[in-house]
Amino acid sequence: MKLIIIDYGSGNLKSVENAFKNSILENNLNFSVEVTSELKSIKNSDLLVLPGVGSFPDCKEGLQKIQGLIDVLFDEVIIKNKLFLGICVGMQLMAEYSLEKVNTDGFGWFKGNIEKINNNGTDYLGRNYKIPHMGWNNLEISEERHPILKNITEKEQFYFVHSYYFKIKEKNRVYANTNYNHKIPAVIAKDNYVGVQFHPEKSSFSGQKLISNWLMWKP
Repeated sequence: MKLIIIDYGSGNLKSVENAFKNSILENNLNFSVEVTSELKSIKNSDLLVLPGVGSFPDCKEGLQKIQGLIDVLFDEVIIKNKLFLGICVGMQLMAEYSLEKVNTDGFGWFKGNIEKINNNGTDYLGRNYKIPHMGWNNLEISEERHPILKNITEKEQFYFVHSYYFKIKEKNRVYANTNYNHKIPAVIAKDNYVGVQFHPEKSSFSGQKLISNWLMWKP
């Protein structure tokens, strides 16, 4: 099995690559991992990971600079049903559009848009909510537990760093939320594709569990 981590100039590529290689080794899986933007390699893959760090418009621009990449992603994920994982902005890019900086179109794989986190108000200690939402937070997992959340509890912590969130219309596609002044979709999924707002590659043992679950998922 061939796993491609898409390199379009955004994302913690080395840490993402290492995290996936660790899970592959721990689970004794026969997977190869390649970090690339080559369309031929993406077409020949079995699984695709789209990391994302920075602003939505910058990430979209990075994708557009690789001619044909967005169309290839649509063909491979939506038409050919390849396993896909979007991380942080890689998840947000699956929205219809984003309001970050300028109105920017997304892939439209989920209904909804990207908006700034509402930081009005104070937390239980009376502190103002700061933007970005940065640090460790737990998940509120839906009763309909998605396979990538197998053996993950609500006590476990995942690493978040973002100022914008996915205001998703398809609530039945949200399998876990996190709370930061309001509910923020943390795990969304539909058919063969999944998005996570946090960084599993930075989320220690819990992140490795989620990566392992995704690698072994058979939708």
